Amino acid sequence: MDLKTEYLGLKLDSPLMPGASPLTDSLDVARRLEDAGASAIVMRSLFEEQITREMTGAIYSVETHAEASAEAASYFPKASEFSLGPDEYLDQLRGIVEAVDIPVIGSVNGITARGWLEYAKQIEEAGAGWSSTSTTS
Repeated sequence: MDLKTEYLGLKLDSPLMPGASPLTDSLDVARRLEDAGASAIVMRSLFEEQITREMTGAIYSVETHAEASAEAASYFPKASEFSLGPDEYLDQLRGIVEAVDIPVIGSVNGITARGWLEYAKQIEEAGAGWSSTSTTS
């Protein structure tokens, strides 16, 4: 049975691909997913808010909550909810791209136009969306 498909301009052997999850946190698991028939791997998202928080440090936490109620503060993600920092994310993506022969799809969750463009470019430069059968990323 031919399950070939195209997704995001990538030619894939099948529509079977693990979505963003802890499965992409390990190079060994990424290789096992490929061996099990995954046609691509989707990375977890890189969050611009995380990068902004790291850059502004303590100022962020003080100013964010200065005019907020205790309940509103609970809507902001905790630092521990982010799987990897921006540098670690890009290193992980590069490692997976080198470890497997299937496309690796990166993801960015931007909150500004500049963030969307800047981080999407970095993710693309790290190798996301690469496919030996596609010139589109």
